[in-house]
Amino acid sequence: MFYSIAADFVIFIHFLWIAFVILGFPLFLYLNWPRWRIVHLASLIAMVIMQLTHTICPLTHLEAYLKSKGTSGQVYPGKFTIETIERLIYVEDLTLEKITYATIIFLMAVVISFWIRPIRIKKRNNV
Repeated sequence: MFYSIAADFVIFIHFLWIAFVILGFPLFLYLNWPRWRIVHLASLIAMVIMQLTHTICPLTHLEAYLKSKGTSGQVYPGKFTIETIERLIYVEDLTLEKITYATIIFLMAVVISFWIRPIRIKKRNNV
């Protein structure tokens, strides 16, 4: 039981990590938070390195370990939310090569954004 709950938690954290990497760029660019933009850039560089070296994400290893300990070979029978999140994390139709190219293009956009300043939105005074 503990391993099953821990595996669910790790899958949820994995999903949040992916959401941070994808959605962090437009959010931190819009808010123009330099420190968070650097943290986001570092996380994206780490992902590119893992993809280029064909290294499996540590969270994936942890998920597999917890699943094997807690479910005796069964993979989340009847857990709709977890199965849906897993389908979002592990897309079947995408190859590692396509994901790597998309991530590198995304990394280039993030790096370029440090030289091209975001446009500041002027606040209107409603007096």
